[in-house]
Amino acid sequence: MAAKKKTSSPEKQALIMWALLVKENAGAFQKELKPEPDKADRDALEERGLISWWKVGQKIWIEVTDKGWAWAGENLSAPLPAKSTAGTEILREWLAKLQGFIEARGLVLADVLGPLPRDSRTGGNGHLAVESPSSSLHERIRAAYLDATGGRLNARALLKDIRAKLEDIDRSTLDEALKLMQRERQAVLYPLDNRVEITEADRAAAISFAGEPRHILWIER
Repeated sequence: MAAKKKTSSPEKQALIMWALLVKENAGAFQKELKPEPDKADRDALEERGLISWWKVGQKIWIEVTDKGWAWAGENLSAPLPAKSTAGTEILREWLAKLQGFIEARGLVLADVLGPLPRDSRTGGNGHLAVESPSSSLHERIRAAYLDATGGRLNARALLKDIRAKLEDIDRSTLDEALKLMQRERQAVLYPLDNRVEITEADRAAAISFAGEPRHILWIER
């Protein structure tokens, strides 16, 4: 009697993808992955165009393709195996990567996972739609930033200087615009880490974001 051909479940394939994506450059040797893909898993993922693989000596190297990255962005809530114990280690690695991401950008966890801004509204399709600040206000904030930095991007501008250049804008309106720009990754609000450097004017101009005062505005592009 012929042996029954082994198959791969979509749930296991999804878990393998998250195990791969968290690795450096989204690639690893097959034996390093938990759960370790078998031939059925590898063939199924390759057929879907989500991975590519090749042999390095006696080992099998697997990498996520561009299509695999696109899949990940669209399938964050994809079902996973209910009984797999590999998910614990994968979650630990992803949380470590998340910690590195927020520390490198001077963020806090609430910047990434916090609630939507107060000016969110429910659209006709039932989904939340976040209103952006008006283009004129956005442009004025950007102009004030460039004025404060001498025309340079990727430089810090103190919020006390930004506020001084935008005195005609209501503080709550300006604060909401700045917070929304941060949430939409159009700008970054940083705290002054050196407490000796913080003046009373800095404290007065600070904006509270995720429960932490921010004193600096930074725009990358």
